Amino acid sequence: MAIAEHHTERHEHEKRYFFEVDGIEYEINRAAITGGEIMQLAGIPADAGLLEILDDGTQRQVPPDEVIRLKLGHRFKKRPRFKRG
Repeated sequence: MAIAEHHTERHEHEKRYFFEVDGIEYEINRAAITGGEIMQLAGIPADAGLLEILDDGTQRQVPPDEVIRLKLGHRFKKRPRFKRG
């Protein structure tokens, strides 16, 4: 798979795309990634869920099969679990 957290060998013509999950920056060499791939890369269990942090500070849930076109400053976080009681 072409995903790497901090790939050390780079070709000068190869573009790099960055995004952040729970305060950790990740790097890939393509402009699009699925929610499931982000979760896998960040070690988030499939049943936990993923949230995208939007520019206005609001959050939205990202389905595993959704394709996300990365942009500068893209941030995500593991969906918090709430316990009753």
